[in-house]
Amino acid sequence: MNSIKNTINLDKKIRKWINNWISTPTPKELFLDEPARAFTDYLNGQDIAHTLGDQAENLATWHLIHYESTALNNNHDFKELANASFYYGQMVELKETLANSGKGGSILPAVSVLSLSLAAISGWKNQCALLFNIIIRGLDTPLLNFQNNEKYQVGTLFRHFWFLIELYAKSTNKDIDTSPYSYPPELSPYQQTLINWDTADQALLQVLISSMADFHLSNARTPQQNNVLEFDYEERMLFPYEILAFLRIREWANLKNPSSFDHPLMQHPLAQLPATLIEPNNEHFNNVIDKFKKEFPLDN
Repeated sequence: MNSIKNTINLDKKIRKWINNWISTPTPKELFLDEPARAFTDYLNGQDIAHTLGDQAENLATWHLIHYESTALNNNHDFKELANASFYYGQMVELKETLANSGKGGSILPAVSVLSLSLAAISGWKNQCALLFNIIIRGLDTPLLNFQNNEKYQVGTLFRHFWFLIELYAKSTNKDIDTSPYSYPPELSPYQQTLINWDTADQALLQVLISSMADFHLSNARTPQQNNVLEFDYEERMLFPYEILAFLRIREWANLKNPSSFDHPLMQHPLAQLPATLIEPNNEHFNNVIDKFKKEFPLDN
């Protein structure tokens, strides 16, 4: 793989896509204005609780793309990244409650670990632990439904899902039995990273990171019809969130990370790992959550 050429070409594609996305009115209507109206309508008594998870995800996407826009101009607005992390996390919590209440609430595997990764990237240990536990519970519920059966093999499609789940488990001394679930036939390139996740060998670490970055680039394109690639949404194509989460988890374990990287993807502005971010405090959305918790108590 010509990683330099691929990164440059992808950078051009994503810059153009983000500029078009931000400059047209439809994304603002769907991903910012509509969620805001939905939250207000819910507070005003409309029976739309089942839509709140999707609306939180839309709002998270809005903030993530706007963060990436600033980063691509080398003016990282980490408040936007914090907002994206916050709303992705809230989305997972809302959808778990909805799934457990029989009101929908399913979540795509890649989105679930994007939320986990963003919590880690933001430096939010408690939120990361909470989301990990929700995802583990969701393997057996309609939230994710990773049960191993002939009709539904979603767990085989996303290697980076299992990488992040098993990585977090290893880093916190937890055991996960993956045998009941659909699982990829191979975990390359992540298997070697899992084995050596806590290595002190900086040369080996560069090799592991470069292998993961190559895999990210190879899956960062729009797939043919009925195919699935791991990073096939534009806002994830150039954003190596799974690698940044890996670096943060190592940091939490007091392990030394490289000060610079060999791979061009990890030299890109979207590959910047920030200092711990401040968690947003949105009073309007907090009121939505308070009402939702009363409507769907935890014992449900």
